[in-house]
Amino acid sequence: MRISTSMTYDNSLKYMTRLQSEINRTTIQMATQQRINCPSDDPYGSEVALTNSTLISQLTQYQSNVDTAKGWLSLADDTLGDASTALTSLIELAEQAATGTLTDANREAIAEEARGLYEQLITYANTQYNGQSIFAGRDSGGTAYTLGLGATVTGATPASGAGSAVLSVDGEADRSVSVEFTSDGTVGTDAITYRYSTDGGDTWTDATLAAGETTLSCDGVTVNMQDGTGVTAVSDDDTSAGTRITVRPAAIYTGDADDGAQVTAQSNTDVTATPTGTFDSSVVVRIEGDTTVAGPVSYSYSTDGGLNWSDVQSSDTGTLTVPGGTLELSAGGGNALAAGDTFTITSDATDLNVRVSTSTSIAINSCGLDVFGGLYSADGESYTGTGDDDLFEAIGDFIGYLETNNEEGIAESLEAITAGQAKMLSAASDIGAREIRLEHIETANTLLTSTAKNAVSNVVDADTTELATELSKLTTVYEAVLSTQSAVMKLSLLDYL
Repeated sequence: MRISTSMTYDNSLKYMTRLQSEINRTTIQMATQQRINCPSDDPYGSEVALTNSTLISQLTQYQSNVDTAKGWLSLADDTLGDASTALTSLIELAEQAATGTLTDANREAIAEEARGLYEQLITYANTQYNGQSIFAGRDSGGTAYTLGLGATVTGATPASGAGSAVLSVDGEADRSVSVEFTSDGTVGTDAITYRYSTDGGDTWTDATLAAGETTLSCDGVTVNMQDGTGVTAVSDDDTSAGTRITVRPAAIYTGDADDGAQVTAQSNTDVTATPTGTFDSSVVVRIEGDTTVAGPVSYSYSTDGGLNWSDVQSSDTGTLTVPGGTLELSAGGGNALAAGDTFTITSDATDLNVRVSTSTSIAINSCGLDVFGGLYSADGESYTGTGDDDLFEAIGDFIGYLETNNEEGIAESLEAITAGQAKMLSAASDIGAREIRLEHIETANTLLTSTAKNAVSNVVDADTTELATELSKLTTVYEAVLSTQSAVMKLSLLDYL
């Protein structure tokens, strides 16, 4: 085969270009200390590096979330520790007051100290982390509690279906107010006489609740009673008989509580929609065909606000299964369903959850009602406590009994405060358990991050000694080829004439 000068030139140029490319790639690797600087350097290694780099980025965000969660929970833990110390002092006061050997002056002094401790506990319940309330449920931007007035009622017969004889108490009072009814009657129907005292029963002021009225006026304090409540007159012969109301301090919960999920109809308001279950996030339900609530109903749902929809589901009745529970459709103003009708189920859960690992979220806050109790009005209903273990209501009752010299009530409130203390300590234990869980998750995330970084390093990091040797070899070869080809390309037949 005849080899021409042109072929020799082309081959020389091709080899030198290839060597220059290798030298350039090796030089870049030396400069960056990385074996892979573009996907073409190692396609498989690039995929491994990209996958693990994405994981590292996620784990970095998870660690940031862990740090935030630790801040919230650590503050809550410390706060409940301080609250427990204050509560221990208050229980000691209750034990002193329950002995029955104290004078009215002694009880008044204890009541003043108890009020101070009560306000201190409310301050703890309003603790904030970076401007967000840790005990206000989802409504973390607001205040969990305010100090107001509540009422302790004995001897009343609430109206049928009513949850409380007293709906609310308005106004301000530096000391508890005693109210006693002096005639029988039905609130909102009869004219009823009553009397009230603002000095622990030393002096009384007579008043009348007019027929048709439901609000008692007591020297700047108004007691709003449930229409239809039955009351009876007090008796000097039997001090336990008759209807009595003690207006005393109360912690009013102003945060968010789990009142149950709500449904909003975007188009069809004739149909009644009722959610059942536990919905951690909102769910949008869309009707896919014209039908009635009796079924069958074709529908789909979305958990991301309508960006993505599930496959079409079918229900033989008006009960539609969705993530978290069911949505029951029933006839209201009508029973027809049209294609495109949508119903949005809004979660009313109180937890603020943060993602702390690839598969785990954790609640960083608490609902004050589950920790301290207090008065709360759900959806415009009357203010009520949370039950027998309601700490704030028990303390409010205790102060009221102290300031009205009710020895029997003082003894009863001690037991209630102790039950409330157990509830608060249980909440503290739950917070502690979440802190321990975070520690385990943080350890696992740290291990995963280390493993992912090692995986990236193994495929990306360059061996500088090996690169230096390779670069030296390539440079030597390149110079040799360049010198040889330069000499060869200068040859001519004229040289042999």
